[in-house]
Amino acid sequence: MAQNLFEQLQEKKTRLIAQTKKAKEFGWIDEQRELEIVDKINKDVLTIGVIGQMKCGKSTFLNSFVFEDDVLPAATTPMTAALSVITYGKEKSITAEFYSKDEWEEQKVQASRSLDSVAGNTLEESKIKAAKELVDRASKLGTTLESYLGKTQNDTFDNLIEYVGADGKFVSITKAVTIYYPKEYLKGVEIVDTPGFNDPIVSREERTKAFLKKADVVLLMLYAGRPFDATDRDILFKNVGQCGTGRVLIGINKYDIPFENGETETEIKDYVKEQLTKACKECNDNLLVNVLESTEPIPLSAEMALLSELPMSKVNSNEAYSFAWNRNCETFEISGQPQMREKSHIDDLINAVKKVVETEKEEILFRKPINSILAAGNEKKAEVEKDISINKKLINICSQPDDELEESLSNITRAKRRLQKKIGLLGDDINDSLDAIVRKGKYRLEDDIDRSCEKMDSIIDNSGFFGPESSRLDKEKQTLLKRTLKRDTEDIINDAREKIKTPMNEFLSEVDDVLMRYIPDFESKDFIKSVKNDINFDLDDGMFSFSNSSSSSDYGWGDVFKEIICVYITLGMSIVNEIEDEKRKLHEKVNELRNFDVTKFLEPIYDKKEQVIEKVKTRIIEELLNPLQEKIEDNVKNKAQKEQKLNEANLQLEKLLKKKTLIDEQLQEMTSL
Repeated sequence: MAQNLFEQLQEKKTRLIAQTKKAKEFGWIDEQRELEIVDKINKDVLTIGVIGQMKCGKSTFLNSFVFEDDVLPAATTPMTAALSVITYGKEKSITAEFYSKDEWEEQKVQASRSLDSVAGNTLEESKIKAAKELVDRASKLGTTLESYLGKTQNDTFDNLIEYVGADGKFVSITKAVTIYYPKEYLKGVEIVDTPGFNDPIVSREERTKAFLKKADVVLLMLYAGRPFDATDRDILFKNVGQCGTGRVLIGINKYDIPFENGETETEIKDYVKEQLTKACKECNDNLLVNVLESTEPIPLSAEMALLSELPMSKVNSNEAYSFAWNRNCETFEISGQPQMREKSHIDDLINAVKKVVETEKEEILFRKPINSILAAGNEKKAEVEKDISINKKLINICSQPDDELEESLSNITRAKRRLQKKIGLLGDDINDSLDAIVRKGKYRLEDDIDRSCEKMDSIIDNSGFFGPESSRLDKEKQTLLKRTLKRDTEDIINDAREKIKTPMNEFLSEVDDVLMRYIPDFESKDFIKSVKNDINFDLDDGMFSFSNSSSSSDYGWGDVFKEIICVYITLGMSIVNEIEDEKRKLHEKVNELRNFDVTKFLEPIYDKKEQVIEKVKTRIIEELLNPLQEKIEDNVKNKAQKEQKLNEANLQLEKLLKKKTLIDEQLQEMTSL
């Protein structure tokens, strides 16, 4: 069987670690840098969240997608649908997290409520029913129940059913389970099987949202028998939107059922696309709508995919599997497992996940370490090229008549003076560029905050007797913080990076002119090129970012609504004045947000200018002109040793040229890897 997605990622990690080791062998990086890069590669986690209603086939999908075996049991009721995290472990094992004492008390209170008191309120009814079932099933633990609450428990993999199975001993008090599985490709991977949204167990739903906020990819699984119904719409637009997820893929699972009843794949997919389009028009979340516009729903059958992976002996010996095999073979005219795999369309969804991972996660996980390694090699090459140029200049100096040495020394001094002045002017030019960027960025951030505040004011003004909708206000705040402003700042960073390059290129051209004028026999072209590449790499590798200057998740006012946003549940004219007072308070808080000083957020960008200027000074003054000046001064003082120094310089040049050839070969080898 071909490599799965996770095996491919793990293989790339292994190759990159090998490259890092080779870079150390080449002398490009030291042992500490090698450990830093390898540690980053190993610790970076790819998180994939799988969401959807119960009975949509999430467990079957994960059995095929991750395990290629029937490992996970399907949840039979909301009570048994614990959140599961699948990751690597040296041995098969599980760790269960139980409800805390406070969370269990909450369930007992819920269980004591009467269903008649919430008749017609589906969500409240589901909470009470689930709580009653939890408390009832927990009775089998007897007096030992209290001893488990608030704790975690390690157990063997064979006992997984006791925590997530319908009749499991601990299923009533299990909030989450981590499954450790000894598959190499799961290293650095976290697959989250969520219990679903509108979860009757509130603490479990909060855990689900926390995982989805950090997910690299979210897979929404629909049931093809009733794809994208009201519950699916709530999951996507109310819950996924609040989590700030910007990468959503949609699978229409069990497509074989409507297909068997005469629907075509195109009809199944088009129906979901039509419902998506309709829902998007009714949604105010423009950013999520933009994400969904590029999302192509994928019909698939996780069951067929699993049947294609299980040993045929297991399929034939299991009544349910055997029935499903024969039914699908007849429906799709299948004669073997390869055709079963093809007709399952599981690879279409896996390739969609892979595309997201390659375009987003791999850029972070692989591209930066690769660039860092190659930059280290190119820096070594640049150092050698600089030393070659200096040695050639030294050979020229030692070959000069004594009376010309004083003139060379004078020229070096003049070159230093001119270039130091130009470096000062470069700082001014960069400041001018950054001033323009900060002004433009300030206006953009303020406009986006104003637009968001207008929406919040509208939400507050249009609220009725129930008071302002806290979920809508919170969603708007989260959209502003985690999407709009995040994208704004990314654009500002990119703008800064490119704007800096313009005055830098002009400055380096002037440096070249000065070197050609005052040190005409110095080969400046290669030196200028290496300086330019060095600075451009620093700019592209994160020198200009806000990561060390201001938190990307909290701009100082992220929790401004927490203390006062509430939802009133009492109807009646008697509370109108109270609600109007609450609206006034909310408007005041929105105005605080509107008056937030974004300049404080942008000002740290000026600090990055000093890093650029320092790099320029180091490369041009300290690494080039100062050593040349010292060598000329040494020759002026020690004229009798000129012949000896000439021979030494020629020998050193020969060594340096060989070293440059070796580094070129190493770079070629590393690039080919």
